[in-house]
This record gives sequence, C-alpha cells and structure tokens, in this order.
Amino acid sequence: MDTLQLRLFISLSQTLNFTKTANEFYVTQPTVSNYIKTLESSLGVTLLKRNSHSVSLTPEGKEFVNYAKQLLALQAEAENRLKNISEGRRGYIKVAMLSSASGYFTICLEEFLKKHPGVQVNVDLLEGAEMTSALGQNSYDLYFAHQHMVPENEIIEYRVLGSSHLHMFVNKTFVEDIDMNDWSTLTKFHFVSTPAQDFTLSGQINKICANRGIAPDIINYYNRADMAVLAINSGVGIAILPPHLKNFYNCPNVVTLPIEGDDAKITMVVAWQRSSGNPDVPRFLSLNSLSENKFFNLYK
Repeated sequence: MDTLQLRLFISLSQTLNFTKTANEFYVTQPTVSNYIKTLESSLGVTLLKRNSHSVSLTPEGKEFVNYAKQLLALQAEAENRLKNISEGRRGYIKVAMLSSASGYFTICLEEFLKKHPGVQVNVDLLEGAEMTSALGQNSYDLYFAHQHMVPENEIIEYRVLGSSHLHMFVNKTFVEDIDMNDWSTLTKFHFVSTPAQDFTLSGQINKICANRGIAPDIINYYNRADMAVLAINSGVGIAILPPHLKNFYNCPNVVTLPIEGDDAKITMVVAWQRSSGNPDVPRFLSLNSLSENKFFNLYK
C-alpha cells in the first residue's frame, strides 16, 4: 500500500469516475484501475463496485475512506516534523485554538518565537464542540479555549487570560430597528447559530434569550463560526457570538452590539495537561504575556 494508491482511492471515492480521477492525476484510466486493484489485493477486500455504467463504494470502501485520509495526514505530519528537526527546530508544541482566542494567542506566539525560535508550533483551529472533545481526550499540549469548556478534573490545569461579554452580531441595515434594552425588537429577525452540539455556547445563548423573554427563531445552524458571520454579513439573520470574531473575518456589513449581564460573560483561558512531559509547555507558560495578566479585558 503506497500513498499514490491512497490518493487515487480517495479521489475515486469523490468522483466515482475513473476517467475524472485519471485526469486529476495526469495518468491513464488503466493506470488508475491497476493501482486500485493492487490496493484491494493488499487489503484483501473489494473497495469499489464497477460496471459499465457506474462506480460505487462497497461497505468496506466506505469504511476505508477515513482511514486513507488519516494515513495521508499522518504521513504529511511526520514528513513535516522530520524536516523541521533537520532544520534545527527540535522543540514541538501542538496547540488547539478557538477562533475567538486569536487575539490572545497571537500575542503569546509572537513573544514565544522570539525567545525560542527553534521550536515548531503547530496550531489547529477548532470549533467549540471539537475543543471540548480535544480537552477530554488530551489531544494537544496547549488549549486556548473558554473556561466553561475545561473539564473539572485533576488532569487539566488552566490559567485565566481575560474576559469579555458575548455580542449580538447584526447586519448594519438592521441596527436602527434593534434596541438592546428591549429584546422584543429582536423577535422580527431570524437567528443563525453555530452547531447545536456545541452545548456550552448554545446553552449559554438559550439562557441569555430566556432571561430576556424571547425564544430565538434559529433558521440555520453552521458548522463553523465564520459561516455564521458570513451569513450575517449577507443579511441572513443575527447571532450571539464572541465579539472578537468581528475582527477575525472581513465582513464590512456586520455590526456588533454588546450584551450586558453576567449570563453573557465569557472567560478565556490557556489550559494544559498537568503531567505533560513536553519541556516547551512550561517555557510557553512562563511568557511575560501570560505572567503579567496583560490580557484582561482585551476585548470588551
């Protein structure tokens, strides 16, 4: 099993057409067919059903697609890491970050790389539900997340970076019709939201609305926060989101209105595993940016 076999199979799982996949890789259709037959032979299963009219994935093929993607991703990560080691970057930190933590993280990263240029810092941008899962599985060295996402156990420790309040994100054409002191003025607008399975944020939003006497009419859920912001920019609806998302994306039609009250407060933290054996983690946590509490109320 080699990487070209995997890449061709993944392409076929999407195109379901040998000719299209052959054109994507600038090879002949028989070449693609031979590679897939060799892959199936090495695995001992049939991955694709073929006839003169169509191509489809077998149950085994459907199962193998995700494994193939993971194998290619792992290979790319390994090659990248070895390249960095060969170029002198022997240290390594893997960071999970919410887009709403970008302001905090970039300040830390700038200071860290000035002090430790030989350390490779890999960053994955996660959504809320993904972050909660990653924290539970100890998948990263550091997490820039909301405090309510951090599990209460003896494995994970965290440090508070700062706090802000959620904002109402609206299209600028809606602003004159909205009174944040009278939430009944919001009931004429549709809401859009991040995934319902992001229980912490969705639960907080529901509580905010209930405390102010409205039930949001959510017409769309988006799998990423940036999609919600883009939808607001286009006038699809309004949303309750962390305020710094306004600066993270170029959406000139979006206006943010602060939501007062303790129920709208969000606290950003950096978290890590107490028993981490990575020597670069304590180096990161010793940054002046973190020790001087300079982040408090970075976003009001």
